[in-house]
Amino acid sequence: MKREDFIFAIGFDGNKAIVDKRSRSRYAKLDTRSLADKGMFRAAYRSSVYESDTASADYVLEKFNDVSPVKYDKSSDLDKVFGVQPPSDDITGVRAI
Repeated sequence: MKREDFIFAIGFDGNKAIVDKRSRSRYAKLDTRSLADKGMFRAAYRSSVYESDTASADYVLEKFNDVSPVKYDKSSDLDKVFGVQPPSDDITGVRAI
């Protein structure tokens, strides 16, 4: 699965990822920090997970904690907050809506 599909996936239907095509077309070229700076925390966190970049994940956590009423201690807490799992080889298709 491509990075831009993974970070803008909004759900799954069997082995297909359902992707927000409007957000993907507007923001796919932004890096993790730029997404976080724009307040797109879920996409930013998914980007850091896709890239296995703990420094970027910590940056997302810091930015998220700045605006969230609930403060989280470690970036891995965002896995549950945003419902993020690492990319899977089982996903073989993409449906953009």
